[in-house]
Amino acid sequence: MGKSILFRFFTIAAIGLLIIIYFSPIWWVSLKAPNYPPEAFPDGIRIHFHIDGVFNGCQKRESEEIQVGEGLNCLHEMDTINHYVGMYPIASGGIIERTLSQFLFSFLIVLLIAFMMSGRKLQVSALTLGFTFIVAWSYVTLFTPGGIKYMSAGYQQALQVSMDMEPDEFQNWSGMQAMEENYQDSLGMFFRDRTKIEAQTKTLIKATHIIIGILLFSMLFIIGGIILKNNLFYWLLLIIPLALPVFFILEYAGWLWWFGHNLNDMAAFTLK
Repeated sequence: MGKSILFRFFTIAAIGLLIIIYFSPIWWVSLKAPNYPPEAFPDGIRIHFHIDGVFNGCQKRESEEIQVGEGLNCLHEMDTINHYVGMYPIASGGIIERTLSQFLFSFLIVLLIAFMMSGRKLQVSALTLGFTFIVAWSYVTLFTPGGIKYMSAGYQQALQVSMDMEPDEFQNWSGMQAMEENYQDSLGMFFRDRTKIEAQTKTLIKATHIIIGILLFSMLFIIGGIILKNNLFYWLLLIIPLALPVFFILEYAGWLWWFGHNLNDMAAFTLK
């Protein structure tokens, strides 16, 4: 009885931790240089990485020159610095992952809820109900007009800042349209090669549909494994969420590689 309560306690704690992770900065980067004095940039050019977007990490400075409420947009500053060597804006990276993040995290939470359940019937019921909700939610969000309003507040804020738009300007967009428009805007912010942008956008849309298909297959695959009473699938309910830090490291490293190996030829300077 004691072990049963204990493992459920830790599983609930893990669910709570996933929720905290989703709404908190998971990584930050800061650039310090002589031309960014600490008086104006106390933290350097700092940006915060969240699951659903990248945000300005600079603190507001109160002085006679800068009034209260006026903040330094270090995300834009970082993009401006990077573009001189041909690097695309940060918002152009991980765009599928950010768009699908709320559904992927919900997927992990459903797995953990099912892991806590005793008996195959309860596990199958939890998975079926949870996955059905995620599929319906994602369809309405991604593929119906106005679905953008069902995206996380952080995602909408990042979209607003990245595209320099007001919320009412994109409130009728679907999630897929928002992703596509944001991607095209990011790629063309400094380097306006329309042919290349259109080709990359087509690849983005195709990859998004493939990932959604894999997620749907995974849901059915896991439910099927639990129905067949396969112990491996039961432990996968725990192993997959536990592997989140590994997924993050691979994801972060992969995008660092992409940015470094896809520098635009229109850059003012060349790295050797």
